[in-house]
Amino acid sequence: MSDLLKNIAKQRQEIKSDRMDMSFGEIINMYKDGEILISPEYQRAFRWDVQRETDFIESVLLGIPFPSIFVATNDDGTWELIDGLQRVSTILSFFGELKNSERNNLCLCEGSIIKELSGITIETLPLELKLAIKRTPCRVEIIQKESNFEMRYELFKRLNTGGEGLTRQEIRNCIYRGATNYKVFSDMLKRLANNQDFVKSVYISTVQQQEMMYEELVLRFFALYKYRDNYTQKTIQDFFDTVMKQQSDNPDLGAIESFEAIFEKVFAFFGQYDENINLFRLARLNFSTSMYDALCLSLADYDGDIASINKGAFISAVEELKADEDFKRHAGAASSTASNIREKIRIAKAKLFNGRIEAV
Repeated sequence: MSDLLKNIAKQRQEIKSDRMDMSFGEIINMYKDGEILISPEYQRAFRWDVQRETDFIESVLLGIPFPSIFVATNDDGTWELIDGLQRVSTILSFFGELKNSERNNLCLCEGSIIKELSGITIETLPLELKLAIKRTPCRVEIIQKESNFEMRYELFKRLNTGGEGLTRQEIRNCIYRGATNYKVFSDMLKRLANNQDFVKSVYISTVQQQEMMYEELVLRFFALYKYRDNYTQKTIQDFFDTVMKQQSDNPDLGAIESFEAIFEKVFAFFGQYDENINLFRLARLNFSTSMYDALCLSLADYDGDIASINKGAFISAVEELKADEDFKRHAGAASSTASNIREKIRIAKAKLFNGRIEAV
C-alpha cells in the first residue's frame, strides 16, 4: 500500500497545473492576438453541425453550465487549446473571428428551447445578449510547460476518448507542436501524405483522410523502415509515439532525406498501376496495413533498381503472397506486433524476390 501511495504522489507531481475563470470576450481577444492557438489543421475541427452550435450558444445565453476547457502552455507562453475546440470555435465563429475557416459568421437555427434564435447572427443579436455572451465566464484548466511531457500527452489522450475523440495521429500532431524542431518532421509527413502516387495507391475512406490516416501511414513507413529494430513498445501506436517525439525534438535529417527519396521511388512504382488494381487489399479489407508493411518495406529494402521491376510479374507475386497461409496467419490478429511484422516482411521478400520480378 505504501508503494501505491508513493507512486500516486510522484505522478501527481509530474503535472503542474493551474486554473482560472476567463470571459469569452477575453478568450476572443487572446485568440485574435495569437496568444491562444486553435489548430483545426491538426484536429478534426467543426464536427458540430449548426444545431449543436446553436444549442451551445443557447446554453450560454440561458446560463446553463458547460465543461471547462483545457490548454497547454507552450515554451513561448502561448496556450495550445487541447480540449474544448468545438465550444471555443463556435463562439469565435458566431462573432466572426474564426481565422482561415469557411465556417465563420455562424447563423443560428432554431434552438432546442428558444425557437426565436432561427436566422440570428451576431449582427442581428441584441447588444445586451452579445455582451452577455462576451461576459460569460469559462473555466480554463492550464497545464503548465513545466509538466512532464509524457503526462501532458497522457492527459491529452484521456481528454479525447469520448465519442468524438481524436485519433492517435491527430493527438500527435497537436501535442508535439510544442517540441523544439517539430516542423521539420511534421512538414515531411504532410508533404509525403500529399504525394499523388501515394494518394492514388492507398484506398482509405474520406473520414480516415480527415482523421490524418495518410500522415499516420507515412509515419508508419518511416518508423518501420528506419527504426523497426527499436520497436520494443507494447503496441505499434506507442512505437509511433516514440519515433514522432524523437524526430520532433531532434530530427535525424539524414534519415528523413533518405526516407523521402525511397518513399517517392516506392510509390512511383506503385503509381504505375491502374486505379482498379488495389495492391493493399487483403481478403475483405479494402486496405490492409499488413499488405502495406509487407510491400512498402520489401521494396524499400530492395538492393536493385525498383523502377526495373517487371510490373506483371510483381502483381503475380503479390497475389501469391496474399494467398500464402503463413502470411495470412501473421496478418491476422495482432498483426502489428514486432514479431509479426518481421515475419510478414520475411515472407513477402521470399515471395517477391525469387528471381521472377526482375525486368525482362
